[in-house]
Amino acid sequence: MMPRGREPSPGLFFYLRVFRDVKVSPLPSTNVDHAISGNLKRADDLMKAGRSAEAVSIYRKLVQDCPEEDSHLLALAWALHDSGEKREAIACFEQLFGRELARGLFTGFAYDELVRLHREGNDGKALVSVCERAAAAQPEDVGILQTLGEAYLSTGMAAEAAALFGKLTEREPDAPGYWCSLGDARLAGRDPDGAEAAYNRAAENDPATKAVFLSRLAEGLMRVGLLERARTVWERSLKACPKEPFCWTGLGDCLVCLGKPAAAAEAYRRAIELRPASAAAFWHRLGQGLVREGLHSLATEAFTEAVAAAPEDPFHMLRLAQSYAAQGQNELAEKTIQRVKTKKCRPARY
Repeated sequence: MMPRGREPSPGLFFYLRVFRDVKVSPLPSTNVDHAISGNLKRADDLMKAGRSAEAVSIYRKLVQDCPEEDSHLLALAWALHDSGEKREAIACFEQLFGRELARGLFTGFAYDELVRLHREGNDGKALVSVCERAAAAQPEDVGILQTLGEAYLSTGMAAEAAALFGKLTEREPDAPGYWCSLGDARLAGRDPDGAEAAYNRAAENDPATKAVFLSRLAEGLMRVGLLERARTVWERSLKACPKEPFCWTGLGDCLVCLGKPAAAAEAYRRAIELRPASAAAFWHRLGQGLVREGLHSLATEAFTEAVAAAPEDPFHMLRLAQSYAAQGQNELAEKTIQRVKTKKCRPARY
């Protein structure tokens, strides 16, 4: 019944065991039973062959004939999904989810599928609805609560996310991940002091990962435009781990946004000293940041360094050509493009 390429889950095995494998009645089989079994095999074979659209009509008939049989509805949901009918597939998973909640028998399988589908479809409102119902049914399941908090954040419900993650930190005060999530929620709610306090607590709980937590906070501060504060946090991360190149590139990105390109280039040089093999990628990243700030002449210098570090990679040379063109240096841009064509460059692997 399971479509090709789909990994089975514990929920799936539960459904199959309960609704197909277990014999609940000693009554002899009937012609109807044989017809159902035959239709199931035909539909399952179609799914295995990748012909999900053809399987849909058979599964529909099975659901009509056996409306209480969850495994048929589950199979129909998969077939609809794989044939591109995602809206109707979601409706089927909603039915299964509703049945689980009504029975008080929560396997989580329909819930997992709904979360995945709503995330894929960027349907934040529906995602929150599913997570809230699951959390009400399983209030002690921290995984569901974490997902609900993330759903709140994705839909701009920062206050609700902060309240939920606050409860999780009370429940598990030594778990740094919950403190980071609380920090993200507070930052989304324009509470940078509270966000920094939460991230500091995460770092206290796991000192070995302090630089990672501070980097995440700094990136969040940059996203909300608190650049000077982000710069201070990047510097703190470097005090915690001065040999981490990505802390140096993060500081460099922040300095570019602050209008300090020379200092940014120096930060990137420090990163390259620590990881020479990534020189081309780092120079390219700096060049892209400078382009976003409209600093095309300086971006040209960065892309030139990237080309020097990986001369056979056309990616950097094409960016260099674009940088020349942005400054009106069309002749240099054309010559650079010709170099790509003449040298038959190939992308480097980092």
